[in-house]
Amino acid sequence: MIDKESQESATILVVEDSPINQRILYNLLDKGGFGVQLASNGKEALDQLKQWLPDLILLDILMPEMDGLALCHRLNGQRATRDIPVIFISALDNTADKLSGFAAGGVDYITKPFHPAEVLARIGTHLKICRLQRQLAEKNRQLELEKQKSETLLLNVLPAHIAAELMEEGRCTPHCFANVAVCFVDIVQFTDAAATLAPEVLIGELNDLFTAFDLITEANNCERMKTIGDAYLFVSGMPQPSDRHVRDAAMAALAMVDCVRERNRTGRNWQVRIGLHTGMVVGGIVGTRKYLYDIFGDTVNVAARLQALSEPMRVNVSSEVYHQLQDEFTFSSPLNVAMKGKGVQSTYFIEGQRQPPPLAAA
Repeated sequence: MIDKESQESATILVVEDSPINQRILYNLLDKGGFGVQLASNGKEALDQLKQWLPDLILLDILMPEMDGLALCHRLNGQRATRDIPVIFISALDNTADKLSGFAAGGVDYITKPFHPAEVLARIGTHLKICRLQRQLAEKNRQLELEKQKSETLLLNVLPAHIAAELMEEGRCTPHCFANVAVCFVDIVQFTDAAATLAPEVLIGELNDLFTAFDLITEANNCERMKTIGDAYLFVSGMPQPSDRHVRDAAMAALAMVDCVRERNRTGRNWQVRIGLHTGMVVGGIVGTRKYLYDIFGDTVNVAARLQALSEPMRVNVSSEVYHQLQDEFTFSSPLNVAMKGKGVQSTYFIEGQRQPPPLAAA
């Protein structure tokens, strides 16, 4: 019995040079509910296939000009037609002829004189197979789209090298990074603003600021690690080490101050406090169900305390940062401050980049 789902709206191209066989097959298929087109030879079939693509082809082997085997080879060599199932109907009945038909790309072989019920049964079987293959291909396509969405989501919430390791290995090994610049950016009096602004306005402002910060970190070879409320944490020098990691982080921090200052000209007035330190950190995944990549260590703690000790719209840095950047940037005089867990420490505010000396007059 023919699968009604496979038969529904199915179209068949009959390529047969015998008018009698054409008529027999046409009547049989038309009565079976198929849409039928006829071609008397291979060239005529190719012309028709330029205009429409059937679901299945019934193909005679012995035809003038271009035989069925040559036509089948042509169809398999073209992207538009290579997936159309071809059933040979031929008077050639020996094993070598059948093998030639399968080698040419045919999915089945019926010898003449054929039995109508056999023709319909084999057509129904291959249409069903073809339909299932299309369904499988569509499911595979959907799975690939979902895989791409999952990978994109991982890349949005995790550093690229961590997302790649998770996708390839299914786990993430903690790593120690010897020289990393860690920078905390905090929005001044954000908590007070949260009590007075409408939620959508508040989140919109935060989104605009952090989006601008993301562009700045990317432009300066840095990477955002995470946001915690109104705090923005970014790093430079991991996972790939860099001789310029402290400079890049300083440039990004100064650019963020300039960005907020420029934005304040036309919008709500915000200020930021920034702290920058450099040293060793440990990075790894925290959690097993909700992934969060985080960094740990004394360097992170010092950067956070430098931010808390900073002034609005200024970048507060440690003596380690100062000693690495003093030839390229200008700094305020050192401030001796009591830092929790560290005792008295010297800190500096970055004032800006040093200007190159003027060229000597000729």
